[in-house]
Amino acid sequence: MAIGMLAIGLSMGQVLADEPETAEQAREQLQATEAEIKQLRDVLKGLQQEMSGLQRELQESESDIGRLQRESRELEQQIKDSEVRLQELRQDNQRLQLALEAQHEQIARQARAAYMAGDQDYLKVLLNQDDPARMSRMLRYYQHVSQARVRELDQYRATLNEIRETREATVRQQQRLQGDRTQLQERTAAVEQQQRQRSRLLTQLREQEGSQTRRLETQQAERKALNELIDRLDQAITSIPTPAGSLPFAEAKGKLPMPVKGEVKARYGSQRGEDERLRWDGLLIGAEEGTAVHAIHGGRVVFAEWLRGSGLLLILDHGQGYLSLYGHNQSLLHEVGTWVQPGEAIATVGSSGGQAVAGLYFAIRHQGRALDPMAWCMLSS
Repeated sequence: MAIGMLAIGLSMGQVLADEPETAEQAREQLQATEAEIKQLRDVLKGLQQEMSGLQRELQESESDIGRLQRESRELEQQIKDSEVRLQELRQDNQRLQLALEAQHEQIARQARAAYMAGDQDYLKVLLNQDDPARMSRMLRYYQHVSQARVRELDQYRATLNEIRETREATVRQQQRLQGDRTQLQERTAAVEQQQRQRSRLLTQLREQEGSQTRRLETQQAERKALNELIDRLDQAITSIPTPAGSLPFAEAKGKLPMPVKGEVKARYGSQRGEDERLRWDGLLIGAEEGTAVHAIHGGRVVFAEWLRGSGLLLILDHGQGYLSLYGHNQSLLHEVGTWVQPGEAIATVGSSGGQAVAGLYFAIRHQGRALDPMAWCMLSS
């Protein structure tokens, strides 16, 4: 999901927390937003130029896996919804069949009663002229009976139509369900193919790195890429206002939830890798692949793309220079420019970026400076 593509459908309602008061303010906000998106495109373009051929292939492979996994989850939800709808249609059909049988029996009883009575009672009323009041009452009675028979027949025909429509809807739902299942099988096969491709690429990249010195150089380059991204984002993004009624990020220190439940595998400041010169600038949280990652605070998505070393990375801007970073994801659930609420699912845990096991890289930055997430988030959450 390139930034340029993601920003095409960006609307003012997604980008700005406050509605403009005048048309002139709206135009100014739109121009500022368009300029910002252009800068974000340039950020991505510059970072992509620095990647090697194998890294580009890894980016494409892991991005495809993320897209396919997201589409698979959407299809799985559609299948669940379709199965529920199909069950509802079947229950409707059973209910209508029972109603049709009851209506059929009622019409049969009325037909038998009319046959047994014939037209004698009605003729007697017409010929009996000595009691006009009684004749009037009897005529109204026969009229009500006749109308009731017509209503029963109309209801019977309506029920038949409902049954026909329900059966047709059931067939359409079954076809839609089968189509979704076929698509899901295709996506699953495509994911497996891409995962095999990713494994081959990782093997080639590790062979290319070779010695510990080369691995250190690679890790330093990856760290540099992330820091450069943060610096460029700080220059590109405009200061966003805090949405009305929300707690400013700085005031939420120590009260924020963790983005995902799991064991903290690496803490802020601990050694990263084999060389003690490299330190973690955030947390590595172990979690099962596909687990939902949640926004720790409300904010706007300013980056949702694959980055060397970080894999599929999503960055939220919380205003006042605060950013939260979520890396190594399996898939990203929001596009650049989207506003997300506290606790909203924004990604799923993965191992992108060349990781051997699934886990979430989580970091907090303020004006480019790394902060200890443990000082901001409640571990028990």
